[in-house]
Amino acid sequence: MSREQIITQEISLNEAWERVMGLVCEAAAGGSHPFRYVTLATVDEEKSPQQRMVVLRDFEDASIFTVYTDCRSDKTSQIAQNDSVSLLFYHGEKRLQLRVTGKAEIVNTGEEHARRWKNDASTTPEPYSSVVPPGEEIEHPEEAYEWDLEGAPNFCIIKIRAFHMEFLQLDGVKHIRGMKRNLSDGKKTVGWISP
Repeated sequence: MSREQIITQEISLNEAWERVMGLVCEAAAGGSHPFRYVTLATVDEEKSPQQRMVVLRDFEDASIFTVYTDCRSDKTSQIAQNDSVSLLFYHGEKRLQLRVTGKAEIVNTGEEHARRWKNDASTTPEPYSSVVPPGEEIEHPEEAYEWDLEGAPNFCIIKIRAFHMEFLQLDGVKHIRGMKRNLSDGKKTVGWISP
């Protein structure tokens, strides 16, 4: 990857967003793209932010981000209580940040759940199949390495529908920042904003 910037002052705002969304699509396709690993922030019962790294699995309709998790994880119970979440992407080589704010939905049954388990998650089921639930205290790391590999009882999908996105292209002292809002009536607004 080159150090060349994705966003420059010479391109239009629409072209800037096309480039940023193109990077997200590349990351969702797999491999070692820097946007593949993203920070997901939720809010816990004490109203404190909780962040963790997740793997971007899919990106649909230029506004729906998909990740997978164990349904027993803290993030799923936090989303059940407060579905407001944020994602933070960073591409170190391109010096590009993407922030996403949206509403999360947990999908743990149905056709999409079955399809994604069969096509994606069942090839490496261990992250969703530990006998010991995520976050439970253990005495030795090996205790977490016992798996129940029958079916997909703990696999779930988190779909994040973005309603606000911002990119920030770092460039010395002349940073470039843009935003996109997805309005409830289906319309989108975009604009440049001061970094």
